[in-house]
Amino acid sequence: MSQLRIAFTGALIACLAACSGGGPSHDDRQNAFLQYVKDNSNDKAKIREFESGKCVKAEGAPSYNCAVSSQVQAMERDFGHEMDGVYTFTEVGGAWKITGRVQ
Repeated sequence: MSQLRIAFTGALIACLAACSGGGPSHDDRQNAFLQYVKDNSNDKAKIREFESGKCVKAEGAPSYNCAVSSQVQAMERDFGHEMDGVYTFTEVGGAWKITGRVQ
């Protein structure tokens, strides 16, 4: 019984480790989105009410596609949710960056 319990625990740990690795965390996505907005407008850009759900591994690339929703203020204008969409996140030099927009 003890060996069965150890085997089950080991399998559970391996499964959880495999499922948890990979994509950007919520904070990584928020930071990458803010940087993307700043890169495409100015350094005074702000985001509010950032939301992002589950990410999906991009096919054939070391990236993840993640849906993003946020209110954006940039260039002294309120863009509301105009920048909502699915973005591609890629880890570059140890930091997550947006490398494209899917839709």
